[in-house]
Amino acid sequence: MAVQLKIEYDQLAELVDQLPEDQQRRLIARLLSRTAHERPLTAEEKLQLFEAAQLSNAVNETPSPRREDWYGDDGR
Repeated sequence: MAVQLKIEYDQLAELVDQLPEDQQRRLIARLLSRTAHERPLTAEEKLQLFEAAQLSNAVNETPSPRREDWYGDDGR
């Protein structure tokens, strides 16, 4: 069931600004993917969709360049 509310654009923009960054990205991805079903996306919209899908998780440690550390063998 959808709720129909009259919300001004400025009010909506302020509400979206209050969302955490990951939820803002999910909202952008949702809107762009809905638009993609109606018409082809422009190059700028495709980049926005790509950036919205990217994760901003920090890497806990630097990966080792040694093969043994990745696969648990000595490479023979």
